[in-house]
Amino acid sequence: MLRNVSRNIVRSFSTMSDRSNFREIEIPVPWGKIAGKSWGDENGKPWLGLHGWLDNSGSLDLLAKDWPEGHHLVAIDFPGHGFSSHLPDGAMYHYLESSVTIERIRRHFNWDKLSLVGHSMGGGLSACYTGLFPEKVDTLIMIDLVKPVCRPVEKLVSKTRECVEQQLGIEERFRDNLHGKVYKSWEEAFQRLKDGAFTPDNSQEAIQIIAERGIQKTSDGQGWTFSRDMRHRVTSLYGFHEEYFAQLANNISSNHLLIKASESPHYESDETIEKILDVYRNNPKFQYSVVEGNHHLHLNNPERVMPVILDFLKTSNEETKSSL
Repeated sequence: MLRNVSRNIVRSFSTMSDRSNFREIEIPVPWGKIAGKSWGDENGKPWLGLHGWLDNSGSLDLLAKDWPEGHHLVAIDFPGHGFSSHLPDGAMYHYLESSVTIERIRRHFNWDKLSLVGHSMGGGLSACYTGLFPEKVDTLIMIDLVKPVCRPVEKLVSKTRECVEQQLGIEERFRDNLHGKVYKSWEEAFQRLKDGAFTPDNSQEAIQIIAERGIQKTSDGQGWTFSRDMRHRVTSLYGFHEEYFAQLANNISSNHLLIKASESPHYESDETIEKILDVYRNNPKFQYSVVEGNHHLHLNNPERVMPVILDFLKTSNEETKSSL
């Protein structure tokens, strides 16, 4: 199902003033902790929120504050982002291993099943987990990523070699500080974040939200740096082949909403994107909605995104009840 959603949707949403209505959480893991935020009734329907590359759990703030009653949303800082621990020295971050992290969190909370909402990278990670464990996922919502970018066979050698060289290069260059460059002031770090990670059409509020967990004082208190692990900039060691991800996508049987920003690229050819959409469409519970906005539309224009999510959840719930 394809739906186009414009700016003309009118719905009443809460203001930025109640964005503080959350609980900080910490989940113990073997290398430290996974930090995050929690909203809603802890006994409600469980949701796990996953942010995009180099963002953090603040990415879900403006959607979380209007999340439906009776639901419990936990948004994490993915390892090496925000307030979460970096992986140990010498370790690497891998796309597929994210499913281990998601499963750790499910087991930590003793959730029989969970629902997933992810932006960009977080959407791709959520899709991979859902394809691996379809019986454990009730609803999957992906925001502005149709699929993880796959690696053609002809690029296997060059990209894998590039990863090895990048990983060791970053270890050597940032041996004592994998947070990267140190800035003299918070304002200087904020400006670098604004210039480097966001396009000019993003709101100041959106950048500020990511900066809250994305910029931190150095351990000696003499400067400011980004909280993310520089190793996240390394090209992935393992690259999905297109057919591999198609197998995962074909295994997704949950309620599945894909929201695509109208002003954001696909990152792969139209032919490749259409192929995977055809796979998703094999699932009768799949809906594809195009919403006006850029890549961070959920932060810049949550009033356009949230109605699509709420309508989808309402429809999915009604269809589930009618099938009983």
